[in-house]
Amino acid sequence: MKSSSFVLWPLVSGLFSLVLSTACAGSTPPAESPDPPLEDSAESGAVAPASSANVRAGVDAIQRGDFQAAKQALEKARAEDPNDAQAAFYHGVALQNLGDTEAARAAYERALELDAKLVEASVNLSALLLDTGNAERAAEVAAQGLAAAPNHPDLLLNRALALENAGKRDEALAAYAKVVTARPNDAESRIAYADLLAGSGKRDEAIEQLKQVSDTDDPKLLAAVAHQFGRLKAPAECIAALDRAIERSASAELHTRRGVCRNERGDAAGAKADYERALSLDESFAPAHYYLGMHLRPKDKKTALTHLKKAIDLDKDGPVGKAARDAVAELEKRK
Repeated sequence: MKSSSFVLWPLVSGLFSLVLSTACAGSTPPAESPDPPLEDSAESGAVAPASSANVRAGVDAIQRGDFQAAKQALEKARAEDPNDAQAAFYHGVALQNLGDTEAARAAYERALELDAKLVEASVNLSALLLDTGNAERAAEVAAQGLAAAPNHPDLLLNRALALENAGKRDEALAAYAKVVTARPNDAESRIAYADLLAGSGKRDEAIEQLKQVSDTDDPKLLAAVAHQFGRLKAPAECIAALDRAIERSASAELHTRRGVCRNERGDAAGAKADYERALSLDESFAPAHYYLGMHLRPKDKKTALTHLKKAIDLDKDGPVGKAARDAVAELEKRK
């Protein structure tokens, strides 16, 4: 799985990524599972009619969220016709929503045995396998589905995620390139692709991917974009993304992160202003106390200690508290 770090001072390598929430949980988009109804075409097209009355009843129950009723109707459908791929697929949907992942996996696999071109079953099965930690098999299932639907965006994404989680970086990079072609407006996929490019030493390509989604209006996605710009040592782009995010929804987290980027760019006054603004929005936000304390420590030991000790109080057992304790210990050694 991915890991990331944001380094401002050597003492706190990785701290920012641990304590500030961003979109996409580590920048990785979730595996895709389609919603009913089943589509007739491998890529898209007219909705296929239900194969039986019980399948229709099961689909209706799924759509209204009654998965127990769906399970019962689809069990009847499968008993009536064991070779009905639709019944097996939708039975898997019902079972998965009831939390029975093993039975759901078996149902999806049976659906694909009956109809290898049933793309929705390939999408759901690959997503389920990813969720249960079987990345190698998920990649195989997604690839098999893509044989029937080469440009299916959900299958492309699931295959890229699976290859990445399986540690096949070069293959994952090529797969993500196809994902962003198929899903050009999907910010989460571009952020994930940029993260993988950055980890592969492809800084300029990663920055280009991030620029493609820097015009989003979602503050959480903008924070995730800014985080990646920070990792790539692109403080100007980081600040621009956070300017946009703060215009839409100011928060202590966003101001603190922008302060880090401003500090990285050499704007000490701007960094200090952001840390102080963060605390005016949320006086109990430990990272803002920490970074303000670290910012002040060269010239104002007393105030720096006040903020660092406050960070310890607010995050006693967390990464902020630990880093702050180390900083206090070092600072108190000075005369």
